[in-house]
Amino acid sequence: MNKIKILFFLISFIALNEAVNAELLHDEFIENKLNNIDIEEPENNTQYNYESVECIPIKLKIQEEISTKKNGIQDAQELKFAVRNNVKYNDKIVIRQGTEVKATIGAYMSRGMNGIPASIIVDNFRIEGFENNKIKGLYIKRGLNLSLLVFPIKWALTPIPGVGSLTNFIIGGNAKITPKDTVMIYYYPDWGTNNINNI
Repeated sequence: MNKIKILFFLISFIALNEAVNAELLHDEFIENKLNNIDIEEPENNTQYNYESVECIPIKLKIQEEISTKKNGIQDAQELKFAVRNNVKYNDKIVIRQGTEVKATIGAYMSRGMNGIPASIIVDNFRIEGFENNKIKGLYIKRGLNLSLLVFPIKWALTPIPGVGSLTNFIIGGNAKITPKDTVMIYYYPDWGTNNINNI
């Protein structure tokens, strides 16, 4: 038993030593890709006070429909929205109807087997003249979810060999965002040191 412990210790020591002395691997393809991309440094939020819960709701609509069914949708793709109605704060219009709002596709997922729907996640909303750190919004749009129907059928058919697996071929719905959809984001005027009246 002691021989096994000693052998295990020696193998662990050798493996650890090799790991420590191993050279860092470089992927030239990835490095070349990253060298050609301008990466924007995130804003520093340490000076902001996020205690206030007072916020201004802002209703948006996308300017051009996007869908996971169409080719071309990708992560980090920039989207353009428009403000649906005039936005008031302290009886003063601070954002006019039709004002352009930019956002980014944070992630998207294609539809899958077993009724799993596609989804689009939109974040990083930006309004010119407003501090990004004071804007909070995350919009998730999913396609038709058939998984709640598929899984009970799968389990019911499982006792019959091979039949339950046929439900794998049921595909969920595509996700799309149209101008009819209302996207809600929020502006927190008291976050930070500047006041919205100074904008």
